[in-house]
Order: sequence, then C-alpha cells, then structure tokens
Amino acid sequence: MAVFTSKKEYIEKFQEKLAGSLRANGALAHYVAKQLDQLNCLVQDISQDTFWERIPVILGIDAKLVLITDLMRFDDFTDEEIIRIVEQDYHYYFKELCGYTLGMEAKHSLIFNIK
Repeated sequence: MAVFTSKKEYIEKFQEKLAGSLRANGALAHYVAKQLDQLNCLVQDISQDTFWERIPVILGIDAKLVLITDLMRFDDFTDEEIIRIVEQDYHYYFKELCGYTLGMEAKHSLIFNIK
C-alpha cells in the first residue's frame, strides 16, 4: 500500500493510473479531472466551520476515484458504463470494503458518511 503525505502525492497517483491506461483520453479522463477539481475546491475551503459539510463529499470523491481505478482495467466496460457504475455505487464503497452488506447498519463513523 502506497502511503501519501500530501494532496499532490494523492492526486498524482490517480493521474498516473489513468495516464498508464488506455483510458487517458475521453469521458473517463474528463470525469476524473472534474472530480480532482472539485476535490481541490473542497480542500481549499475546509475550515472548522465547513469540515462537517466537506468531509463527506471528500470521502465520496475518494470512493469514486478508487472505484474508477478498480473498474478501468476491465475492457468490457466503456467509459460511460464505468461512470454510471461509480455514480451508482460510490456511496456504499467503504461499507462493502469493511465487510458490511448493503442491508447491514454500519457503525457510527465518518468513513460511512458519504455524500
């Protein structure tokens, strides 16, 4: 597992994965760029007053980016299908990653408060 200590390192890893794939251009690349732009705006705007509003959206963007890197290796999916799947499933990504089924109630944690 790669450890990152800055926003720059975090973003560069996703950009590297995209650039190293056959999906470096097109709808998926545009979608990723849009997510990274939104992430930059949210991080710049974070403060004690905005933290609780921003962190669920930031976690949602993280879930989307991880799902994209998982799905983009499947040639069977078009960029548009990947985007559709990501938008449909990102709310549940961390829940499933932690072993919960969709019907189970997750523990009270920031990681499950995705927007």
